[in-house]
Amino acid sequence: MKPLIGITTSVNVLDYETQDQETIMIPTNYPKAIRESGGISILLTEGDDADEILNHLDGLVIAGGRDIDPNLYGEAFHNRTNDVRPKQDIWEIALIKGAIKRDLPLLCICRGHQLLCAIHGGKLHQHLPETKGFEDHGATGGEWSSHIINLEINSQIGSILGNQIIGNSGHHQGVYEPGNLTVVGRTEDGLIEAVELESQTFLISTQWHPEMINQRTIFDALIEAGRS
Repeated sequence: MKPLIGITTSVNVLDYETQDQETIMIPTNYPKAIRESGGISILLTEGDDADEILNHLDGLVIAGGRDIDPNLYGEAFHNRTNDVRPKQDIWEIALIKGAIKRDLPLLCICRGHQLLCAIHGGKLHQHLPETKGFEDHGATGGEWSSHIINLEINSQIGSILGNQIIGNSGHHQGVYEPGNLTVVGRTEDGLIEAVELESQTFLISTQWHPEMINQRTIFDALIEAGRS
């Protein structure tokens, strides 16, 4: 049977059928990547019971999206941190912790990467364009750019992608302290772009979006781990 891979979604208010409708959203790149790598995607919705969900999954993707609440890592709000949803944070934290407890294959992307770090004692730069040394890190605000990322060759992700790749950037926040996670990837300006948790059989966390740039081998590896 094909592995079942859960993908988190976000609630956003849109004019959809009626004005100001709360709508479940996820870019189609995520389920497409899972499908092309031989899995079946299950879109997960905020508020569903995390333990019950995880009992039925073979793998989990914590997707990108809005900023996380800076209270999670002990910081005050920056004036550019203006799209948070604590209910989503709490739900996704339960999913991450439950997946780690079960040693369920886990892939965290962008927001997911930042949330993973925050709950392991990490901290974030809340607005890179105003952070010394990172002013030119990459595009933000709906724009996208690319940059070189250096990976540790003896890491899980390094064994999949090699020691240097081109990643994409469309984020305005970034991890500067990984907590008790292991840093396995940085951009040339030093920003943490990939972390792993050594206790886990398969846990990869990326600041960039592999589903957008056809880095299918990451999803191949996730699906293969889900078959185990």
